[in-house]
Amino acid sequence: MTIKTIGIMTGNSLDAVDAVLTSFDNDIIKDIAHYTLPYPKELTQNMLELRRQITEKKSVMSEFEKDVFFHKTLTEYTHLVADSVNALCLENNTNKREIAAIGFHGQTCDHFPPSIAQGGDAYTLQIADAQLLADLTDIPVIYDFRSDDIMNGGEGAPLAPVHNMHLSKDLKAKGLFPVAFCNGGNTGNIAVISEDMQTHKPTVLGWDIGPFNHLADHLVRMHKNEPCDKDGQYGKQGKIQIELLETLFNTVAINNEGKNFYLQTPPRSSDPHWYRLPETDYSFEDTLRTVEYLSTYTFFHTLSYIPENLDMPFVFLIFGGGWKNPLVLEDFKALLTNKAPALKEHKELFDKIHGRFKQTPTVDWSDKFGYSGGYMEARIFADMAYSRIIGEPFSYPEGTGCKSPTVAGIFVLPQTTEKYLLTELLEKYGTAGLIANNWNKKWNRASKGWQTVK
Repeated sequence: MTIKTIGIMTGNSLDAVDAVLTSFDNDIIKDIAHYTLPYPKELTQNMLELRRQITEKKSVMSEFEKDVFFHKTLTEYTHLVADSVNALCLENNTNKREIAAIGFHGQTCDHFPPSIAQGGDAYTLQIADAQLLADLTDIPVIYDFRSDDIMNGGEGAPLAPVHNMHLSKDLKAKGLFPVAFCNGGNTGNIAVISEDMQTHKPTVLGWDIGPFNHLADHLVRMHKNEPCDKDGQYGKQGKIQIELLETLFNTVAINNEGKNFYLQTPPRSSDPHWYRLPETDYSFEDTLRTVEYLSTYTFFHTLSYIPENLDMPFVFLIFGGGWKNPLVLEDFKALLTNKAPALKEHKELFDKIHGRFKQTPTVDWSDKFGYSGGYMEARIFADMAYSRIIGEPFSYPEGTGCKSPTVAGIFVLPQTTEKYLLTELLEKYGTAGLIANNWNKKWNRASKGWQTVK
């Protein structure tokens, strides 16, 4: 049976809402249509201010129950998301009654997973008004996907690997296996789909790399008042400075425990709150060029965490805006083929990685194989909604560190008397009792202090 869902993503950059309508028919995943709606500048500023206030309050959301600014900003955000869904359906003459649900992530404002909590109380925070979104679109909404994993001992991230595993079934049939999906967003993350060399057991792994666009975008905003280094126009005026690269590798991603995130063994997930650039005497151009090189350098470095019993991927599919910078893309290709500089302390490690490739590694955009990279993150939540409907786990111990395979998400229906396709599907797959929404708050279940909430 073909099931259609809409996936929504609004990332940390707060620049746009991405919406994608996707159909799922067992192993066949197909994008039908997509739509992007930019943020109004005022909403971006308000969301940034709200995130600042939440951080200041140490993510204690009960203090925002009656906060006028919180509710106003969240309502404006939800209307923007609804506008993107409604425009997507209108432009493509889509009958909403054929859509099972919207997969809605909400906006992340804080993330404090077990790898950072180090024995303390882990939590994650996404704000979302799922009921309002359902009412504004007249489509059921499945949301709050990270909480289930956190409450089951997992990192709550990354969520891409299982979606990438679903896509890899098609790729394997085309001879593209093992494969790594490389997301170059504000934060970079990798999903590795491979198999055990002895048992041939399929394996999916994934973790955050650390800052990708974040540091370069910050530099360009600060020095040029522009959002990013478009086409590498400023970076190409500089040179990679090895001494600065060493400093950056050791200082820009230090977690709350004072440890270098790049050296932390997965599973792991990062938080942009602790990305920072040190002050240096290098020029803007040299600093930017070195920061851009760091983005791909750490992507290559992280391949060392792929267990040695697994086949090393030789197909690298890229997506995310950071890869559109030609300097960054060429750096990654050069690193994979051993034609780029390495820090002295990493040369032996990098040689070991190169020695594990059974074929010359290739780098291609995921779009080449029919999977829009621009809507990859949105499609993850279309897939999560579909997986929740059929009761399939979306995180596993090997990926997020959760105690057991975890099915994620809760749902709300529009406040009408209609019978929606989602209710019929829940009856068909018998998962209604598992995902009924008894939360009814405008933030997720695994926010700070969830361990004591009754």
